[in-house]
Amino acid sequence: MLSELPTELTEHITGDLDLDSFRSFRLVSHSLNQQSLHQFRQRFFRTRTVAWTIESLDRLTHITADSYFGRSLRDLVVDSTPRFAIRLWELEKGIIEADLQQDQHRRNDAQARYSEVEARFEQITRFWNETRHDRKALTSVFEHIGRLQSIVFAYDGMKKNFLLFGRRYCESSQNEMSRPLVSTLAAVAMSKLIVQTISIDPGRRYGAVSTGRLESLSPFLVIFDDIFLGLKVLKLNIRDWRSPDDGLEMPNGKTSFLVRFLGKLRNLESLDLSCFSTLEENILSEMALHCKYPRLRTCRLHLFRVPSADDLLRFLEPARGWLGSLTLSQCVMRDGEWSQAMADIASELRLEYLELSDLFTRIGARVGFDGTMRRTLVMRGPDLESQLMYQSDRLISGNWGPAWHLAAVAYPFIGLHA
Repeated sequence: MLSELPTELTEHITGDLDLDSFRSFRLVSHSLNQQSLHQFRQRFFRTRTVAWTIESLDRLTHITADSYFGRSLRDLVVDSTPRFAIRLWELEKGIIEADLQQDQHRRNDAQARYSEVEARFEQITRFWNETRHDRKALTSVFEHIGRLQSIVFAYDGMKKNFLLFGRRYCESSQNEMSRPLVSTLAAVAMSKLIVQTISIDPGRRYGAVSTGRLESLSPFLVIFDDIFLGLKVLKLNIRDWRSPDDGLEMPNGKTSFLVRFLGKLRNLESLDLSCFSTLEENILSEMALHCKYPRLRTCRLHLFRVPSADDLLRFLEPARGWLGSLTLSQCVMRDGEWSQAMADIASELRLEYLELSDLFTRIGARVGFDGTMRRTLVMRGPDLESQLMYQSDRLISGNWGPAWHLAAVAYPFIGLHA
C-alpha cells in the first residue's frame, strides 16, 4: 500500500507531480500527507511569483502568514510587465492602421476599447497611489519572512512589429513598469528585509526602471545603509528620458540619486547594470567617486557614456585582485580612449574573462576589433593580458551598424538586436 512506503520513496514519487496531482496525492491518507509535507513545501512554496494585482498580492500575504508554509519562501519573482501600457500601445497601433485604411468602423471599435483600458488604468493607478496597498502588502510579507535569497523582476516584452515610435512607448510605460521595483524596495526598507540578490529574470528581461521613479526612494536611503550590507548581486536596467528641455536640470555639485543609491551597495560581488540617461551624462564618473565595491568579482556595464579611460579604471580599481570577469557592451567613449582603457585594464587588473562588445568612439562611430569591422572581442585564460595589449593597438572605427543610443529603446521588443 502507498501509505506503507518509506518517506524517501514517497518523496521520489512526488518529485515530478504537478500541483493538482500533488494535492490529490496528499488527500489519499494522513500518513502520505505527513510524509510528503516537506517536499510539498519545498516545491511549491520556496519560490513564488506575484503579479502586480490586488488579488495576487493579497494571496501572497495569506500564504506567507501560514504557520508552516509561510516561512518557506526564499525566492520571490515579481511580474512587472506593464500590461496596461502594452495593451494601450497595441490599440493605438490599431487606430493608426484603421486611419491609414480609412476603416471608420474598425477605428471606432479600437478607440472605444482604448478608452476603456485607459480608464481602467487610471483607476488602478489612483488606487495604488492613494492606498499604497502594494507597499503595505509586501511590507507585511517581508516582516514575517525576515530574509530572502532573491527578488527577481520579470518583464514580458512586445513583438518587433510594434517598434515604430519605440522611444515614445518606453517613455509612456515607465511609471507602470517602475512601480513594482520601487514599491518592493520601499517595502524592503520598511520591513528591514535582508536579501542577497536583486535582479532581472534572464528569460523575461524586457523591462527597465525609471530614474525619476527611483528617486521616490530618497526617504529610505539611510535605512539602505544597513539593509544592503547583505546584498551580493544587483542586476538592473535603468532609463532616464528626462531632458533639460523640460526644465529638469541637475543642481551643480549634487550627486545624482541613482549614484547615491548605488553607493549603498558596499558588499556587492556581482553587478550587471544597464544605464541610459538623456539628463545626466557623467554617471560613471560619479560612480567612480562614490561607489566602492572592493568585493566585486563580476561586472557588466551596458549603455554607459564613459567620459575617459581614467574614469573607467577608477571605478574598477577598488576591486583589484578580486574582479575576475568584466563585460563592457554598448558603451561610448571618445576617440583614442578605448586603446588606453584596454592597456590600463591589461596592466592594472588581473582578469580571468573580458568581453568587449558594441563599443563606440562617438554616438555614430563603432569600434572594430583586430583591424576589422568585428564588433565583439572575448578573451579568457592566463594570456588575457597579452591578448588585450595586442588588441589595444589594432582598433579601428567607422560608421557601420546602428547608432549607440538606439539600444536604449531595444529592451521591450522581443528578439530585437540593437
